[in-house]
Order: sequence, then structure tokens, then C-alpha cells
Amino acid sequence: MDIHQLRSFKTIVEKGNFQDAAKELNYSLSAISYQIQQLENEIKFPLFEKIGRRMLPTEQSLKLIPHIKKIEEEIEQIKQLNSKDRRIEGSLNISVSDSLLTYILQPVLKEFIETAPDVKLKLKVRNCYEVQKEIIRNNIDLGIHYQVHGYDEQIRVKELSTFTVGVMASPAFSQEERNFDRKDQVKSCSVINNDANGVYQQYFEEYLNKKNITTGQNIELWSIEAIKKSIINNLGIACLPHFVVEEEIKNGEIIEINIKGFQRSITMITAHHTNKWISPAMELFLKILNEKMI
Repeated sequence: MDIHQLRSFKTIVEKGNFQDAAKELNYSLSAISYQIQQLENEIKFPLFEKIGRRMLPTEQSLKLIPHIKKIEEEIEQIKQLNSKDRRIEGSLNISVSDSLLTYILQPVLKEFIETAPDVKLKLKVRNCYEVQKEIIRNNIDLGIHYQVHGYDEQIRVKELSTFTVGVMASPAFSQEERNFDRKDQVKSCSVINNDANGVYQQYFEEYLNKKNITTGQNIELWSIEAIKKSIINNLGIACLPHFVVEEEIKNGEIIEINIKGFQRSITMITAHHTNKWISPAMELFLKILNEKMI
């Protein structure tokens, strides 16, 4: 067996099908199918089984994935030997929260891409809990998200910054609806979010439940920008980090509802497996990130 066969198998599992994996690796469909056939002949057990119209990895074949990742890391380390004067290459897989990617990480990404243009950077937008799962399963190199449940000693965590959150509304939002301090209320306003499982959305939901306050319908949108536009147009209210709406508050397009009992903060962290090899690409990214967050 060779690394190309192993990498093909891993990519098929990650992409979910042969066609997308072949496109990712720049192979023909027949070439990647042949590689899988050769690998099966060598390891003496099937890698995939047909369920309906889909080809799914067998339970036994999935045990190969952690070993393949270790092999890839070892190969990358070998490539980096005596490479102090070489350009930084390789790949870097990062999962990150939407608001952090959109409003905090843009300068970091710009400098990283300019400094290391040969690195294949893969960014996935996930909520905090999904990022945490990917880190624990060692499916990504680095996670950047808001602190939620704690990690065990296998995960290295670094706190970068703490941000405050608040409940945002349009200046046209009804004065009668703005009181969220009083208990036992029924309100007609809608609550907007981009992920019902998002950490700051959950903070606000917990507060509403504690106060026994019922709101109108929940509106789930696809992005923070869409949420802000909806707030400005008075379609509902939303709990958001202050850094997301700084400009809109300054321009008078959005206001913050003053809620005495709701003062929450969120902590931005980086996290990765303790035994994860810190590649030159990852080392550079973390260096730029830490410098920008000072």
C-alpha cells in the first residue's frame, strides 16, 4: 500500500462519496476507484459496503482513519526537515465560529495568506459545540470558538479575548416591548438567530426561561449580516456580541435593549489536540493570531 491509496480512502470518507473525493484530489473517478480496489486487496477486508444506492465505509475500515492521519503528519514532518529557508507549505484545517471568522479573523487570514501563499487553507464555519466535537475527534488541526463546556487534558486550550454580548433591536422597536426585566411576560416580538445552538443565543434563551418570558416566533437566518439587516428592518430582536454591531450602533441603525439582569460575556479560545504536531503553517497562523489579538 502507499500513501496515495490511504489518502484517497480518507478523502472519500471525509467527502462522503467517490466523485467529490476524486475532484478534491484531482484524480479521475476510475483512478480513485482503482486505488481503493488495490488497497482492499492488500489489507484483506472491504473498505466500503453498498447501502441502497450509497457506498458507505465499513466499521472496520473507519479504524484506519486515525492511523492515516498520523502517517500524513509524519510525512509532513519529514518534508519540513532542513526547511528553515523553504517556503511554508502543506495544509491547515480550521473550524471557526461564524462571528469570529467574519469580524475578528479577517486581518489574521489576510496576513497569513500573504505570508504563506503555498499553504492550502481549509476553513469550516461551525457553531461552538460542533467545533468542539471536531477537535475532540481530532478531525481538524485547530478550532477557534467561544468557550463552552471544558476540555480534558488531551486538548490544549488558550484563551485569547473576552467579549460582551447584548440584546439588539431597531430604534423603531416598540417601547412597550423593551422591558425584559419584569417576570412573567408574553411578548409578540420575534427572536432572530443564525444558530439556535449558538452560545450567546442560548444565554438569552436561558434568561427568558428564568424570567418566564415568552416571545413570538424564532427566526433562524443564515448569517450574522442577515440578522443585522433584519434587526434594522424591525423584524425582531437578537442577542449578539457587541463587536458585531459597533458600526450600526454608532450610526443609530441598531440600539441595545438595556436589561439589568442580562450581562453576559463570551471567551474566544483556540484549541487543538495536545499530541497534535504543530506544523510550520499552524505555528505561523497561531503567531499571527496571537499578535493581532494583543
